Amino acid sequence: MTDDHTPGPHDDDVERDGTARGHEAHGDDAAAAEQAPVDARDGTAGRPGTDEHGGGDERPGADDTSTRATTQPTEVQPAAPTAHTSADEPAPTTGAGPRLVPWTHRPTTSEGTAGSAAASSGRSGAAGAAGATGAAAASADTDSEDDEPGRRRMRPAAILAVVGGAAVVAVVLGTVLAFSGGGPLASGAPAATSEPASPITTSARPSTSPTPSATPTASASPSPRAATPPPAEAAEEAPYVTPVAAGTVVAEADVRSPKGSIAFHYRVVAVGDGTFSTEWSGYTSTLPVTVQLSYFEIAPAVFDGLTSPGDGVAVLGGPTSAPTSGSAPLPIGQPSYLGTLVVSTAEAAPDVPVEISRGKVLAVAPVRWSVPAKTTNIVPVDGGVANFANGVVTATTAAGAPKRYQVSTGDTADAVAARFGITVSALIYLNQGLEVIDDEQRLFDGTELLLDPDSL
Repeated sequence: MTDDHTPGPHDDDVERDGTARGHEAHGDDAAAAEQAPVDARDGTAGRPGTDEHGGGDERPGADDTSTRATTQPTEVQPAAPTAHTSADEPAPTTGAGPRLVPWTHRPTTSEGTAGSAAASSGRSGAAGAAGATGAAAASADTDSEDDEPGRRRMRPAAILAVVGGAAVVAVVLGTVLAFSGGGPLASGAPAATSEPASPITTSARPSTSPTPSATPTASASPSPRAATPPPAEAAEEAPYVTPVAAGTVVAEADVRSPKGSIAFHYRVVAVGDGTFSTEWSGYTSTLPVTVQLSYFEIAPAVFDGLTSPGDGVAVLGGPTSAPTSGSAPLPIGQPSYLGTLVVSTAEAAPDVPVEISRGKVLAVAPVRWSVPAKTTNIVPVDGGVANFANGVVTATTAAGAPKRYQVSTGDTADAVAARFGITVSALIYLNQGLEVIDDEQRLFDGTELLLDPDSL
């Protein structure tokens, strides 16, 4: 026998057996290292019986991990090469190849103790690294299962969130469809523009006819302006009223007070421009006061006190025995409605008797008018109440023709003119300075309109 070791025919078999035993020992070490971190979370790490290099409890059964309850299917983990701490330590001969490792829930206390002992079996280096990798995987599995109750609690909330979101979407779609007129939102349909459609403005009263609109509206802030005839009347004959010829006497009489203290002769003469004047002559008076004459529609009584001076006031003069004469304007187009001439005191001293004091009536005389008819193309005839001409006729002429009209709310100039069969131009001619509110020529409520051309 020599000291030299010559390879024999069975040396290859011996080497193969050693390699197999090394692989199986690595499998045991990997399983023990995988359980060690799990035991550390349960509080077994750092207990007596372990050292910082992995050396641990050598009590029987410390390396036994077969007591862990298996509740899940097993998974196959490949074996990794493991370095042993001692070259002289024999490797277990349990076989080679991959090993089935059970996958369990969080280990029990007894399982943690056994795993801790296995983790401290004295192996280090690559075995420690493999154990750390296994511990991380086990920790991930445990955390995943710890989150399972939270996921179950979150499912109803998630369902409610989905239902709520669907309801909000339905409400939004309903609102969009409502504002879009219920039209389908089909692909390729023309998109509605955001710009509003330009309003079409129409005149409330057609330019070809004086007939008013069926639905006129009052202006929010009335701005009075002069009434104007519509352009369509430009081709029609302009309204006219021929005045009484100048010098025409329309009224004449003698006046004398009850006691004869005052006497004179008067007459009313046409000027030729549509107005008249009062002329008097032979005036005499013995009263110590200044005397005047005027015209009234309603006759007062002698010695009454006047509350207004009347129309066409003319001062005759003071006390005089020599007859005097004079004239004064009567700026009224048609004075025939003034049926009484009244003589009264214009000025008086404070010590005169009260019967002849200032404002007292001294004489009353009726006026008999003979004003000739004026030539005109304005002949009003009341056609009755109509839209936007709802006012009433307040006075008529001796022949029964409408003389005055009172405007009602909503009346317009063209409607009132149409009711009486005249043009707007004629209405304006009869009522110089007539004002309206807006472009529809709405008249002011309560306005008194003249319709009789002879009263101009």
